[in-house]
Amino acid sequence: MNGWAIGLGLAIVICTGLAARLVMLRQQLRDVREAFDVLAERAPIGILRSDARGMCTYANDTWCAISGLSREETLDRRWSQAVHPDDLAMVIDKWEASVREQRPYVNEVRLVRPDGSLRQVVVAARPTHDPRGAVTGFLGTALDVTDWREAESSARKKDSLINALVDHSSAAIYLKDLAGRYLLVNRRHAEIWPAMKDFRPGSTPFDWLPEHVAQTFIATDAEVLETAETRTFEETIPIDGESRTFLTVKFPVFDDRRQVTAVGGISADITDLERARRDLAERERLLRRLIEVQENEKQHVCHEFHDGLIQYAVGSKMLLEGLVAGGLPATCRPAVESVVEFLAKGIEDGRRVIRGIRPAALDDLGLRAALEEMAGDLRDAGIAMEVDLDPAIDAIPPSLQTTVYRIAQESLNNARKHSGSGRVSLGVRRAADRIEVAVEDWGRGFEPDVAASAGFGLAGIRERARLAGGQCVFETSPSAGTKIHAVLPLAAPESAADG
Repeated sequence: MNGWAIGLGLAIVICTGLAARLVMLRQQLRDVREAFDVLAERAPIGILRSDARGMCTYANDTWCAISGLSREETLDRRWSQAVHPDDLAMVIDKWEASVREQRPYVNEVRLVRPDGSLRQVVVAARPTHDPRGAVTGFLGTALDVTDWREAESSARKKDSLINALVDHSSAAIYLKDLAGRYLLVNRRHAEIWPAMKDFRPGSTPFDWLPEHVAQTFIATDAEVLETAETRTFEETIPIDGESRTFLTVKFPVFDDRRQVTAVGGISADITDLERARRDLAERERLLRRLIEVQENEKQHVCHEFHDGLIQYAVGSKMLLEGLVAGGLPATCRPAVESVVEFLAKGIEDGRRVIRGIRPAALDDLGLRAALEEMAGDLRDAGIAMEVDLDPAIDAIPPSLQTTVYRIAQESLNNARKHSGSGRVSLGVRRAADRIEVAVEDWGRGFEPDVAASAGFGLAGIRERARLAGGQCVFETSPSAGTKIHAVLPLAAPESAADG
């Protein structure tokens, strides 16, 4: 009897313990389910749950936000209405195979939201099991990767564009790390250095180029890396037995913390441009010399004409005037007086021609006197002249005086012949490093393009200014008058000085 009671007591104790354990397990299960519900609702990814047949039994708010469907519209197989029509058959087949074979499901799916927008979603699901190992359903996640995919696509497009630009550039382009190892070279770089057609990243200039060339490249790389600034170099490099000139721009490449991580370079072959520039400079030097020779010849011709033929004509006129004053027979007096009149006109015309070719005042009295004389000729022609001449212009070099005079002469001739203006101004001022020439009229104006082709002499004015190392600007429009403004440096152009 006592043994039976003891056994019963033990049974009661064990049952009580098991009941308490069961209550605890049920509470833990409720806690787990509540924790799952909280996590599922707050998760930044879509969470789906299905039964063993693959029918959806749960969807969280994030899934609804991604798909645009409500929970009710997601249950069972209704989630399939969000799948892009072109992907639907593939998605269903793959899901049914996973359910049938009770294996994990992974797929990237296009969803069409009710507003017509597309979302790219990565869906993954794994089977869940009961304690005996039987499949009870599937627990899945839906990750919206639309922005990532768009960023990847944009990055690929940018990379494609950059690669196309780099590879089809006429300049050599390359990138090296801090140790001088090549990270990238473009097609043009390999064309310049045929040995680099088998280029491999991680190699150095010493692997491909002559040592002295490689040393030069490494030295300029180091300068950029040390200063962290862009540098421009002009390099002469022997290629295939010929010296080629390259204009190279090297620049630092920074990371997000503004630390230099690489050096890039763009090298353009300017050999032909340099030759053309030297040829042009030589032609300009010869042209300046030709203009100088022409001016000297004009000066010589004018002096010969003025001191020879004009003086003979003046002497002859004076002799004839003496004969007339001393008394002549009435029969020859009219003829002699006519000769005197013709000589006077010839002398005046000759002096006018001389002034047009090269005025004696420019050589004898200086630039200001020559310009005043030119202005006087226009006043004699009935044009109101406003003249403002800096006295300091007489001290500028003779060749520049000639240029200033010719620009003013051509500008005033244009104003007199083409403007129709009765008023013209001429100003020549000297600054510390330049001479400024300004001619303005208040006439009919013109279209610069039309006037240039019509021979108004504007091209000649502009070219004279350019050859002197300066520039000339025309401000004009129909019926608005014309202003010609030339700025000439006091120092001779370098190419002219070299000659």
